[in-house]
Amino acid sequence: MRTPDFATYPLRVIKDLKVHPLGLEVHYDDNRKSFHLAADLREHSVDIGTTHPITRETLISPLDLPEEFSIKKANILENGYVSVTWSHSITLEDKGSSDFHSGWLYQTALSDDIEFGVNLESQTWNAESFNNIPKCDGSVILDDDEEFLNFLIHLIRYGIVVIRGLPIGKKILEEFASKIGTIRSSNFGRIFDVKTRKDPDSNAYTNEELLVHNDLSTREYVPGMQLLYCIENETDGGLSTLTDGFAVAESFKQKQPEIYKILSDNPVNFASKGELSDYRIKAPLFQHNETGDLSEVRWTCWLRSPLRGKLEEMDKLYRAQKDFYRLANDPKYKVEFKLMPGDMMCMDNRRVLHGRTGFTENSGARWIRGCYMERDELWSALRVALRTQH
Repeated sequence: MRTPDFATYPLRVIKDLKVHPLGLEVHYDDNRKSFHLAADLREHSVDIGTTHPITRETLISPLDLPEEFSIKKANILENGYVSVTWSHSITLEDKGSSDFHSGWLYQTALSDDIEFGVNLESQTWNAESFNNIPKCDGSVILDDDEEFLNFLIHLIRYGIVVIRGLPIGKKILEEFASKIGTIRSSNFGRIFDVKTRKDPDSNAYTNEELLVHNDLSTREYVPGMQLLYCIENETDGGLSTLTDGFAVAESFKQKQPEIYKILSDNPVNFASKGELSDYRIKAPLFQHNETGDLSEVRWTCWLRSPLRGKLEEMDKLYRAQKDFYRLANDPKYKVEFKLMPGDMMCMDNRRVLHGRTGFTENSGARWIRGCYMERDELWSALRVALRTQH
């Protein structure tokens, strides 16, 4: 066991080590630096009694380290590792020092883009640039590791990937989803079939137009991903529609910041209307992560419950919602195309809004299979896929 995880890292050339009262500073030949808190570094050593040799999970905790724990000295070894001598022994097997792989030390100082070796920065798109997003070849993606890796990268970057030409069959959706990770069940089931029904419990199961929206916007945690796989589509109409919610939000942020602020600061009441379920949540349309970056756009027009509050505040929020929906359905941002049998749309359900045009009910069969997953599964699949790239 060389590192406290399952990844493979190339050895890095270290120019210098500096021991500080609180930890270690490592200088590399590309002028990058990594900083390691002494106690935290000790917890992540691969020493016997510290890291389990099979699970790679830590066997000690912060409570095992004294308050004055520190590094006495550090040396660069001939094999490229770094040897660190500790101020205290912690476990029965503790030999007083630990050796660390220079590649593992290096990666802790990097952003995700550098760590993964690819550009993962979110790139927004509109109707004009949508066709520039790479498509994936369904005839090889189930077995081709490189095509699957490209799929993962494109999905993180653009929030949408269309796969063309998958085999046609009821089990294909689940087979492909399992390559990514675990499917998330909902009140619609683990796998759901979008067809017209005589007694629908959702507008999706009618032939009505569906303006662009997220799925399950009434949940505390909106599913991070949705996969929609076409088995049949012979109807007149029924075109798939997509809008990059991040692009719409960015437009408001740049051109109408007052609307962006209203939609960021004021929660909307979302509620399901099913006979056998009753999900409700209050959440703003635009949500942000811990660094203040936009992380989620939440919107389903027909799952809103009445606004509450003062009339003047409700009026501002209602008008802002209307402005958002108008832009989200504007041809400048919304794309339309027909999913053909064997095609699959894979989308970030917290970013990309999807819908469909209405269709003539008796004009032919339309059968779309779908499932939900989490963003965690996507990132996990990417890390595993990239292990073989180092």
